[in-house]
Amino acid sequence: MRFKNLNPVEKQTAKLLLWSAVFNGVLVSLYQTQDIIARKALHAEVWQLTVMAMIWPVSNFLSIWWGRMFEKSRRKSRFFIFVGVFGRLTMFYGLWLTNMNQFMILLALVFSFNSLLIPAQNTIWQRNIDSRRRGKIYGYTMSLGILITVIVTFIAGEALDTNEQLYKQILAITAVCGFIASFLLSLIKIKEKEIEPVYSKLSFRETITDPIKRTLALLKKNKPFATFERSFSIYGMGFIMVQPVLPIFLVDMLKLSYTGNFIAKGIISQIPMLLLSPYLGKLHDKLHPFRFICLSFGMLALFPALIICSALTLKWHLLSVTLTYVAFAIFGIAMTGVNIAWNMGSIFFAGKEDASMYQGVHVTMTGIRGILAPLLGLLLLKTFGMISVFAVAFCFLVTASIISWKDYKRLHI
Repeated sequence: MRFKNLNPVEKQTAKLLLWSAVFNGVLVSLYQTQDIIARKALHAEVWQLTVMAMIWPVSNFLSIWWGRMFEKSRRKSRFFIFVGVFGRLTMFYGLWLTNMNQFMILLALVFSFNSLLIPAQNTIWQRNIDSRRRGKIYGYTMSLGILITVIVTFIAGEALDTNEQLYKQILAITAVCGFIASFLLSLIKIKEKEIEPVYSKLSFRETITDPIKRTLALLKKNKPFATFERSFSIYGMGFIMVQPVLPIFLVDMLKLSYTGNFIAKGIISQIPMLLLSPYLGKLHDKLHPFRFICLSFGMLALFPALIICSALTLKWHLLSVTLTYVAFAIFGIAMTGVNIAWNMGSIFFAGKEDASMYQGVHVTMTGIRGILAPLLGLLLLKTFGMISVFAVAFCFLVTASIISWKDYKRLHI
C-alpha cells in the first residue's frame, strides 16, 4: 500500500487500520470456523447450530442504539476500548469452556458488542478517508486481515486434528488479539464535523424509542437506501439460512477433518478475498452500489448450486469434495464484493450525514432476517431434506441480484 498520495490524517488512519486488521484477522478465523468447532468438538445438535447461526444477526438489533450513542459521544475512542474489554477479552473464558451452551453465550457477547464496532468504524472511514480512496484502502486492509486469517486457520486446523481440546487455547489467543485490534482503533483521532450538531439530553424512554423513530424516518426519507436494504435483506435470507446446515453437510456427510473443513471455509473461501479485495475496492469506488451488489449476489448464487451438485455426487467422494472446494472458491470471490458493499455501501447513501447511524440501521436490519432465515432453513431441513435448503437459498440470491439490477436501471443512475 502506497501512502505517498494520502494526507497526514489519512496516512495515520490507514496505518492504524492496517495494524488493526492484522490482529482482527485472528478473530475472523474464529468467525469462519466456529460452526465446525461446535459440531466436531462440542457435538452441537441441530437446534444449537440453528441458534448459533441466529446469534450474529440477532445481536445486530442493538446496532441502532449503539450507533446513536456513538454519534452523540464526544469521546469516541472509549467505545473501542469498551468493545475490546467486553466483546473480545471475555472470550478468554474459553480456557474453561465445557459445553456448547457456554460457547453460545461467549459468541453472544462477542457479536453484541461487535454491533457497536461496525457503525463506529464507518465513522472513521467516512470522516478520515477521502471517498475517492476509501474503497481502495478498505480493500488493502481487508486483504491484509485475510492473509492473517488464512495462516491462522491452517495452523488451527492442523492443531485441532492433533488435539481437539486445543480449541480452548485458540479461543484465549483470539480474545487477546481481538482486544489489541479494538485498542488500535481507539488510537485513531476521528475528525470532527465542521459544525457538530448539538444534541438535547434524552429521557430513558426517548433513549429507547428515538433510534427506532430515526430508523423509520431515515428509511422513509432516503428511498435509495431503503431499496438497498431491501436487496440486502433478500440476499441475507439466502445467505443466513444455509449457515446451520453447512457444518452438518461438511462434517456428517462429507466427513471432512478439521484441516479439510478449515481449508474449505477458512482458506479457499478467503484466498479470493486476499487477492481481489484491493481491486474490487477500487471497482466499488467506480460503480454504483446497486450495480455492484447485483454482480456480487449473482455470483454468490453459484455457491448453493454447486453444494447441491456435491450432495448429489457423495458416492464419488473425490468429485464431491472437489465440487465443494470449487463452491467455496466462488463463495470467496462473491463475498469479497458483498463484504465491501456491506461495509462501504451505507457511507455512499449517507452522503454528508453521519454514516454511523446509516450503518447502524444497515446492521440492525440483519437482525430481522437473522430470526427468520435460520428457522426457515431448519424447517426445510426437517421437512424436505438438506438439498431443499440450498435450493431455496439459490432462489433468494438470484432474486436479490435481479432486483438490484432493476433498481439500478429504474433509478437511471
